Amino acid sequence: MSRVLEVKDFAAFFIGGAANLIANKEKINALNVFPVPDGDTGTNMGLTMTSAVKNVPAAKTVTKVAEALAHGALLGARGNSGVILSQILRGFSQGLEGAETVTSRDFARAMQKGVELAYKSVMRPVEGTILTVARKMAEAADKAVAVDAEMTVDALLELMLSAGYKALANTPNQLPPLKQAGVVDSGASGLIAIFEGGLRAVRGEEFEMELPVSGKVDFTENAAEDDKANLVNHYCTEFFIHGHDIDVDAYRAKMQGMGESQVIVGNDEVVKTHIHTSDPGAVLSYALTIGSLHDLKIDNMKDQHRETIFTEEEKTSVIEQAAQAAEPPAAEDLPLCGVVAVSCGAGLDQIFTEMGVDALVNGGQSMNPSAEDILAAINSSPAQEVVVLPNNGNIVMAANQAADLAVKPVVVVPCKFITQGIEAMMDFDPEVSAAENAKAMTEAFASVKNAQITYAVRDSGADGQDIHEGDILGILDGTIEVVQPTVNEAVQAVLPLMFDDDTSLITLLYGEGVSEDDAAELSAEIAVRYPDYEIETQLGGQAVYYYLIAVE
Repeated sequence: MSRVLEVKDFAAFFIGGAANLIANKEKINALNVFPVPDGDTGTNMGLTMTSAVKNVPAAKTVTKVAEALAHGALLGARGNSGVILSQILRGFSQGLEGAETVTSRDFARAMQKGVELAYKSVMRPVEGTILTVARKMAEAADKAVAVDAEMTVDALLELMLSAGYKALANTPNQLPPLKQAGVVDSGASGLIAIFEGGLRAVRGEEFEMELPVSGKVDFTENAAEDDKANLVNHYCTEFFIHGHDIDVDAYRAKMQGMGESQVIVGNDEVVKTHIHTSDPGAVLSYALTIGSLHDLKIDNMKDQHRETIFTEEEKTSVIEQAAQAAEPPAAEDLPLCGVVAVSCGAGLDQIFTEMGVDALVNGGQSMNPSAEDILAAINSSPAQEVVVLPNNGNIVMAANQAADLAVKPVVVVPCKFITQGIEAMMDFDPEVSAAENAKAMTEAFASVKNAQITYAVRDSGADGQDIHEGDILGILDGTIEVVQPTVNEAVQAVLPLMFDDDTSLITLLYGEGVSEDDAAELSAEIAVRYPDYEIETQLGGQAVYYYLIAVE
């Protein structure tokens, strides 16, 4: 093999890695410490990598491939593992800036940069995770190129994988919950899958992939068929701007008044724009003052036209006929603060909407939304500032990433449970800033005790419990505290563990697997047992969990 990776080989590495990751996502999902039906690390990382490689085949240089990877992963990041992965890819973009080919030394440097950014993205890094394995692989790469700077990249990748597998096998010794569950770290396993698939793709080896690409990637551009659409209204407009010294912040500010659901990322040379607008001509006319347009796509959402591709003549016509964009609303006419909340059921959606949430993001424990999903919801809020309620510990990092990308001020309230998010909304005030709201809302949910009732999908010894497949589990603030044969028995067993001297209210949110009559019967039983407490029972409609419980 050549000593360096040309652009095609470099791109093939990540496309092959994404494919191998997705092909093994269910195996990675199964490496869940808790024996509950919500393992989603493989799914999150797979969707993150799918977003990362989406625009890679069109990139013509190593630098552009790395930029496409970083941008795609940044927006598509899902779950903590996906956010960490996106930072590793961001490191590749920074480490390979200006590179025309990739030597083993280049690859080692880019990996080291990725590890540095990944560690910085986590407030309290934990060893025995994807972070550790990535670091060990980067250290092995640095040592290898220090000894032999002329080694081939595939030889380097073999050494990195060897170090990665060794570090992966050691993760149970670093994290007791992994050893107790008898598994290795799932996020680290996903990273290994990416490198395995990448190495095989670089070598041209055939292996089964679920992505719509082959092991030997063809990077030639195929002319797309015309798909003419009748422009009426509701246009989803997407394009790239190529230019020099682009002021991305000023451009974002201008786009803010030209539509909604804006997603704008880039640097001073390349900016990607996604916007929903009634006047794509005005958007394109302004964009042309910034630089040249590329990969233009305009979809009529009202008529449900998807993947519409215009001819050059049609693109020119739309631009030439553009009208002046309407001035953005005056700041004093907009509400000061709004709320975006992640929700996972029809009943929960209704609760949040009635409490004043501007925009809901569909997702939860079994399907984490991407940073782009959250950013789109932020942009759809009419408020000048926004508070985000992730309502899940595995969504907080993606929410923070979305907040960093947003134009308007955004503060993430780090609630890890839906019940915390509902309690936080009790102290929301649309007339004060996002920062003030975040402080009050965080204090509001701090005293709430939270539990979930679900079932075991396999035998386990998690949290010191003797668990068998089919057992009903009571999880209190993230720890399995109760194992019972029935749902009602699990609820009755977990409740006393949640009480203290200040307890006055019990809230039950029943899921899609529980009937209204069953929930009412359980509520009546609790009322008889605890007559001094007020009990509220509402439809949550959530999957996976029979009940979400809050005690305050």
